[in-house]
Amino acid sequence: MKVLRKAFNQPLDPAVTKFVSSVADDKHLIAADVNGSLAHVAMLEKVGLLTATQATNLIDGLSKIKDEAYNGTFELIEEFEDVHMNVEKKLEEIIGPDAKLLHTARSRNDQVALDMRLYVLEQIATINWQIKAICSVLTEQANAHVETIMPGYTHLQPAQPVTLGHVLNAFIEMLKRDAERFEDCQKRTACSPLGAGAIAGSSLPIAPQVSAEVLGFNKTFANSIDAVMDRDFVAEFVFACSLTAVHLSQLAETMIIWCTNEFGFVTFSDAVTTTSSLMPQKKNPDPIEIVRGKVGTVCGDLLNLLITLKGLPVGYNRDLQETKPPAINSSNTIIDALKVMSLALSEMSVNADNMQKAVSNPELYATDVLEYLVNKGMAFRAAHETVAEVVAHAREKSLSLTQLPIADYKTYSGLFAEDVFDLFDPKLSVSNKKSPGGAGQMMNARP
Repeated sequence: MKVLRKAFNQPLDPAVTKFVSSVADDKHLIAADVNGSLAHVAMLEKVGLLTATQATNLIDGLSKIKDEAYNGTFELIEEFEDVHMNVEKKLEEIIGPDAKLLHTARSRNDQVALDMRLYVLEQIATINWQIKAICSVLTEQANAHVETIMPGYTHLQPAQPVTLGHVLNAFIEMLKRDAERFEDCQKRTACSPLGAGAIAGSSLPIAPQVSAEVLGFNKTFANSIDAVMDRDFVAEFVFACSLTAVHLSQLAETMIIWCTNEFGFVTFSDAVTTTSSLMPQKKNPDPIEIVRGKVGTVCGDLLNLLITLKGLPVGYNRDLQETKPPAINSSNTIIDALKVMSLALSEMSVNADNMQKAVSNPELYATDVLEYLVNKGMAFRAAHETVAEVVAHAREKSLSLTQLPIADYKTYSGLFAEDVFDLFDPKLSVSNKKSPGGAGQMMNARP
């Protein structure tokens, strides 16, 4: 390291410099670091620790660095160890000695804590925009298939008729909860640690609430020790990313199954599929499979982060540097996965005829028969046992439930009548599910 070593007799060994450097991760934090410094300058001027001229000089220099950051032309030098010292040294090149005033009443400890908060807030905004985008695609597909009836599955076995729209809305609900979790994380992330210093605060007449207001934060730290060591917000963020990855993996797995020849429920366009290097006829949903696989990456980031935080002694520790990669990697992974999954869903064609054929098995309507008996006054458990006996009897005779004579039904209960055969109708089955949140809700709402 080239700086901050006046009290040392030896230069830092190059191997150690490389090992402790965080510039590879800090390239994602340049804009956040500059924005935090601009807020800090505003506070220093407000309390009289900077003159108006000094503040203007610092702001002008920082603004030039900010432009370079957004243009991608600001390069971090490993020997300066991190983004903070890189910005400080670059500022000195631009404006001269006034750059040495920037770090007044500030440590890299509260500075990096702020950078991570600003980074996480920016990523939350991007992720939630992507969640809205994929929900929009899902909603469009769901609205187009309000009456497209298909089997609903439990244990991956056909269970009851539902609609494709209802299934897709289930994934929308998952993603809406994900967005709410990110929004909730946002509340605790928007707390400024500036002013905490290294650990104890400052004897200078600072006003942390001023820099917080400039940043758009509605609160500041309550304890200077906690302020520099708190990475709970990072853990919350990466957990939210992990659960979103889980939901995307479940969505991807469902689509992968549906596009197999055995199911044939959906087809994906050539724009989102690949082929085999050996078998020229293959059309593989590789991008969706990779979305499914990314859950391991993101959940691994969460475990990495939690183990880094476990057992740290109170106060700032350099181990906290290792909380950057999980946050950065998880964020980038989730944003990319949301984009790809959204594109795949927009390129999805539905094979409604195959779905319709899949609900032709009369046994899918056994629950409708059960509720038919309940509506006629039979106790639920008795109705369950009665229908189970009817199903077993039909299987023994190698007949479907629609082929079984009414006389056979009546041997199990006198409540059965000819109208029982009306129940084996996919549309009627779904539309009868009128309970709140039920499968018939969308269909019954359509004029």
